Amino acid sequence: MLLVVATGLAAWLGTRLVERHAARIGLVQPPNARSSHITPTPRGGGVAIAVPCVAAALLLAGWNAPQLVPVAALGAGAAALGFADDLHDLSPALRFPVQIGLFALLVWLASPFPPLSLAAQWSLSGPVLALLLLLVGVWWVNLFNFMDGIDGIAASQAILVLLGAAGIWWLAKGDAPQSPLFWLALAIAAASGGFLQRNWPPARIFMGDAGSNGLAFFVFALALLTLQTGALPYGSWLILPAATVTDATVTLLRRLGRGERPWHAHRRHAYQQLQRRWGHRRVTLLFALVTGCWAIPLAGAAALAPAWQWPLALLAYGLLVVLVIAAGGGSATETAARPASDQNRDRRRFGDHGK
Repeated sequence: MLLVVATGLAAWLGTRLVERHAARIGLVQPPNARSSHITPTPRGGGVAIAVPCVAAALLLAGWNAPQLVPVAALGAGAAALGFADDLHDLSPALRFPVQIGLFALLVWLASPFPPLSLAAQWSLSGPVLALLLLLVGVWWVNLFNFMDGIDGIAASQAILVLLGAAGIWWLAKGDAPQSPLFWLALAIAAASGGFLQRNWPPARIFMGDAGSNGLAFFVFALALLTLQTGALPYGSWLILPAATVTDATVTLLRRLGRGERPWHAHRRHAYQQLQRRWGHRRVTLLFALVTGCWAIPLAGAAALAPAWQWPLALLAYGLLVVLVIAAGGGSATETAARPASDQNRDRRRFGDHGK
């Protein structure tokens, strides 16, 4: 518990430090074509999440978990790649090969995995399963980056997914606190919470790619390591981040269906469409509500009744796909912003400065 508290405190202090020196090191972000904010704001604050997470993993490696040493090193590499992108806007031709290499090493490190049984006579295992997990990992880190577009949404979702996983593990197995992976999940959630204190609407600092890359990597590493040990089933980890996965995936597929280039800047994720109507805080709270009251209970049911994990996953995603499309995720046009008088009233009421 001391480690968890110290990790959260270190993230908060680190965030304040980055915030104070952001302009000097070139981390103040002017609005661009993908932005949902209107004022220059420091970015790259997620490095204050990554550094305490790396330290926590190294400390917990001494608790009979030597695999956490290379996990910490790879997580540091993912965060460093993101931080370089925050400073220099790296091209996808450079980012993607490095991401693939990092996640390939992670999958190799965490293997072997239990077979992924999709039906009575159909399951995936060995190299085919490893390749699938690699593709999922690369998509996960990029979709998490896509979802870091309004105040507080990425950090709050990471906290809920990690706390949900830890709670479900404890409920389903009972021996979760005996594993260093359980405490690493809590430490990463605490680090995200320390950052969120400055990123909550109205945000004083943004996570940037340093945070989204590093945080997404550590969450995926925990998923793979708990899958390897049988702590949680595949279905639970599929359901927990369903709100963010559905928004990013449906938006991408709808854009591809119209022949749009996926790397072109846009602001048509469901959460961005909703933000222009409701503001940052309401949308961030809405996504938190969906994860807390829909995804986490269904993920818990999947852990307690593994035979039902795939029907539960279909239920979780089926409703969310409908809601994302209804919200305009991936539509051809952007939702019109509310009248300025309404926005100003909500800013006075909720403190939303229009990130």
